[in-house]
Amino acid sequence: MNMFRRTESGPEGFEDVIDEITESLRRTFTGIVVDHLEEELAVPARNICVADRHMGLMEDERDYTVDLLLFHVTQLRYIAVQVHVGRFNPALIGRTRYTVALVDDLLRLPDTHSPSVGILLCTDAPADHMAGPVAVALYDDLSAEEAAELPLPLELTALIDSCFEATAAKHATT
Repeated sequence: MNMFRRTESGPEGFEDVIDEITESLRRTFTGIVVDHLEEELAVPARNICVADRHMGLMEDERDYTVDLLLFHVTQLRYIAVQVHVGRFNPALIGRTRYTVALVDDLLRLPDTHSPSVGILLCTDAPADHMAGPVAVALYDDLSAEEAAELPLPLELTALIDSCFEATAAKHATT
């Protein structure tokens, strides 16, 4: 049985299969990045623990996902981490801010927890002539001391780079 039917523009259904494979690879790599971030960031020395992974949030029948939800135990605040496998696009910052607002609305206890913050990680730069991953820390209303206790963009881009290296090394030995 032939999976594709040939059309003038190419096999029918081919683009759908390629899209599914691409999406599957993105989800797999997002999982690898989340695993690596969890290992490096959610440690007692940092006062950060994992609240959830790939957490779904529902609002107005729309589903949103937080790739990694961390909790800073001394600051009593959630840290919503969004991982985008692909190029950086400024519109992703707005989506990440919206996800942070959902975490605040749906999870945060206002009388107990500090406002949530967000991190956007993109595996590719916005243009071919720019290097490496992009990390945006959405710590707008934090003092310098509070922000210093949280993962900083330079550290996060280094973590993504080390994740690439570890993944490449692992696959080179297999």
